[in-house]
Amino acid sequence: MQSGPAVAASRSLCQRLVPSLRPSCCIRVPSQIIHDPDPAIYDQQLVFAGGGAPTFNSPDIETVDIWPVQPIDNLAITCRNLSADSSANQTRVDLGWSAWGIGMVRQAIGSTFVDLARAGFPGSEETISWPLPPVVKAAGRYGIFVNLFHPYDTNPANNQGEQTVDGFQTSAGRSKTFVVPVRNPNSSVETISLSAGPAPVAPWVNVVPSVLTLGGGTQQNVMVSVNVPAAIPPSPPGTLISATVDVLATIGGAYLGGISIIILFDA
Repeated sequence: MQSGPAVAASRSLCQRLVPSLRPSCCIRVPSQIIHDPDPAIYDQQLVFAGGGAPTFNSPDIETVDIWPVQPIDNLAITCRNLSADSSANQTRVDLGWSAWGIGMVRQAIGSTFVDLARAGFPGSEETISWPLPPVVKAAGRYGIFVNLFHPYDTNPANNQGEQTVDGFQTSAGRSKTFVVPVRNPNSSVETISLSAGPAPVAPWVNVVPSVLTLGGGTQQNVMVSVNVPAAIPPSPPGTLISATVDVLATIGGAYLGGISIIILFDA
């Protein structure tokens, strides 16, 4: 049997060769088997960042009843998990609102949680309902903002959705002007630019002014006039929305927000 310096040298060699045998309270999990969720909602900022033209009549958020456009009793928010590898249990859904306009001060409504299964499985997409607060309903027109949060989210860039809409029916006239307050949410003077789309309806829209310079925290009314040409025929019976005008605002070239005007060609 070996003893003394020979044994000590042998033990030292083993410790260097087999470090995993050292006592530890942690277990290392190979990165290949770690899978994280990806809760998501239609995200206007993501669309804008990708070079697209976002709509502010979000397909994932219901905020008004039609027709006529009026406050809804219960907001409906649809969110989904895009990860096929991991469920998104206990995804937090934060709701907020603002007065009608762009860049307006936002106020919290509340938060709830939703469990989302893996993409491709039942329960990977869920719609939650939230009573519209009386103060929001009293405003008549408003913006609703949704933010999803999960501590292990693989892509936080698709977590923010919003809807700010108004609209009209052509049976009440084919021309209408909307007053849209635009606010600079920053503390410094900024230049805000507004544009209308999508391309097929852009010629119907006039935004005045389309460029404005505002001091920090100040706002100005913008007039958005829509004139549906007489050559556009009424939509077939049962149509809910014939066209949508999206007004996008950028601040110093960066995304700020926008509003949508929904139209029903019913005469």
